[in-house]
Amino acid sequence: MNESVHFQSWSVVEGGWIRPRSPIDGKALTPIPVTPPEEVREVVRRAKLAQAGWAKRSLEERVRALRRGARAILERRDEVLALMREEVGKLEVDALMSEVIGPLDQLNAWARVVRQGMRREWVSLNPIAFPRKAAYIDRVPRGVVGIIAPWNYPVATLFRSVFPALLTGNAVVFKPSEYASQTERWVAERLAEGLPPDLLFVVMGGKETGIALIESGIDACVFTGSVASGREVAARCASRLIPCSVELGGKDAAIVLEDCDLERTIAGVTHWSLHNVGQACGAIEIAYVEERIADAFVEGLVGAWEKLRVGPMPPGDVDISPLSHAKQLKVVMEHVEDAVAKGARLVCGGRRVEREGSPMGCFYEPTILDHCRPGMRVVDEETFGPVLAVVRVSGAAQAIEFVNRGRYGLTASIWTRDIARAERLAEQLDVGVVTINNHALTGGIPALPWSGTKDTGPGVANGVASLHTFTRPRSVLIDRNRTPELYWMPYDRELWELGNLLADLQVGQRLHAAWKLPLMIRSRVKKLGEFYRSVTRRTK
Repeated sequence: MNESVHFQSWSVVEGGWIRPRSPIDGKALTPIPVTPPEEVREVVRRAKLAQAGWAKRSLEERVRALRRGARAILERRDEVLALMREEVGKLEVDALMSEVIGPLDQLNAWARVVRQGMRREWVSLNPIAFPRKAAYIDRVPRGVVGIIAPWNYPVATLFRSVFPALLTGNAVVFKPSEYASQTERWVAERLAEGLPPDLLFVVMGGKETGIALIESGIDACVFTGSVASGREVAARCASRLIPCSVELGGKDAAIVLEDCDLERTIAGVTHWSLHNVGQACGAIEIAYVEERIADAFVEGLVGAWEKLRVGPMPPGDVDISPLSHAKQLKVVMEHVEDAVAKGARLVCGGRRVEREGSPMGCFYEPTILDHCRPGMRVVDEETFGPVLAVVRVSGAAQAIEFVNRGRYGLTASIWTRDIARAERLAEQLDVGVVTINNHALTGGIPALPWSGTKDTGPGVANGVASLHTFTRPRSVLIDRNRTPELYWMPYDRELWELGNLLADLQVGQRLHAAWKLPLMIRSRVKKLGEFYRSVTRRTK
């Protein structure tokens, strides 16, 4: 079966070149030279020099500089839509609505997040313990941020990493996925149009280029990709003592309760299962459906999915694009085969699309598998394709148990008319994001953290919390006290007694002696003052 999936030299890095092929028909695309490791180190060095001046600019200046590139993406959108179609097979209308239409809105939203997250924070200090002192915390850029990008959203993914990195005052060295190199380089080049020289670099290649980037002297790393690769990235960053944010996929579930609005639920599950042909970490891959409505739910889904159009057609005339490469098509086919062999019922799809009796590119029919259960790969592993596993459950409690038992913990959705109940159920889910009567749209909202648990990884994209990757705290304390601190040298018996009284008072002992405290403090400070005045007089 799997021999038919293979296309010669399918989008691999070999011999110093990226040699991609179109997922639409397997046609060889223009080879791209890999960036040598020594060149990666050099661009990081140059980026460090450029970053120093960029960090001194105000947020408003940085926004203005990036706005030019964001406008260029919109004005020249036909170019990037064509690149995405060619490299990863994405439908033009899908790419337009979910990625290309958003750069200016995303930039403005990120500016608000950064303005909030970078605001100086004044710290309240105890005036007795810290007399005449004030303190604040600033967030400062880390320096050069290395970004290793995925292929499934080659434009939108950049907005939520490149924008915050640059807006917080960092330089960026960016490695596109080898499956979307031309698209992601095009976006980076547009964003660089309004920036100072050497502030945004692109390096090309596969795993070895990513390793070279991590080891080149960057100050932080953002990675989106597989669990295995994410573990390696995290380990390499840890060995260099640099922070990294890793987002490693998901196995998102829709919990469909019997009181849901069935029509809207079928529409929502259809979209979020098949959007970008299911190649999204936030795609719905499992539907946990209450038994009482399972038949009606599956019947409605089948009615919708069988009407969806698959194949290379003009923009707007097709719903399902091809999978982005043959490796992913192979995974999808194996998951479906495994589920059927273990007792799942194939009710829709389940075949590679053919034309005139021959397989056509990486197109695969929208597929529904009913009566699935744990132990099937389509339930336990990330499928990343146009496949939905339907698991029938006795109620919400069992659905939550299944979700929490899974190895991923990115997002989940609850479909019900009872919002108050859904909020209570959300509190029981071991995932990073819960959506009620919708799914996954928070991934495109910069103000809302996008994070997960378990094998999804600890990375946070979006929200003020994500700025930890791009900035570090710098504390500043101002002391206007003109006398020595009571705990300073030289030590004496009086300080010993004062310390013990303070300790006793904290645990409710020797309260009768509390009146001595101010007298002992004044006496100690007076003696210190006399000591240091005498020393100072002798040195003059």
